Amino acid sequence: MNRVIRLCDADLGLIIPYPSGVIYSNQTCGNICMQPEIEGVFVPLDAEDGWLAVTAHFEGPKYMGSGAMLGLDHEDADIIDRVLRERRIVGLVTDRTRLADSHEAWVHAVIEGESDWSPFTGFGPYPRAGILTWPNSD
Repeated sequence: MNRVIRLCDADLGLIIPYPSGVIYSNQTCGNICMQPEIEGVFVPLDAEDGWLAVTAHFEGPKYMGSGAMLGLDHEDADIIDRVLRERRIVGLVTDRTRLADSHEAWVHAVIEGESDWSPFTGFGPYPRAGILTWPNSD
């Protein structure tokens, strides 16, 4: 039996793929309402409602709630990275090589390394993949 944790009401967080025996899932991709899942560990990110700024982008005129179902572009990645920097989430950036595989509330990210300000430690070697997720806008 799979252990599944649904993150629909969780704030901004990072799923680090890891053989934990726990599957994490979230409702994603705006009004398309996809349900991707991945085995790993979930790290909540203290982002002072940073996910609201990201959600506002996906609800705005560019996507109008469609959830970026065809993938993200560099402008989207720049906005997400800016929110992470403004919230002092150090060492985490969008994975620019996986933008086509990303969509609203399920963004491939890269943990660049650890620092005194990093919310995660001990998951090296780095860089390491992760999934940045937050409450879907629909």
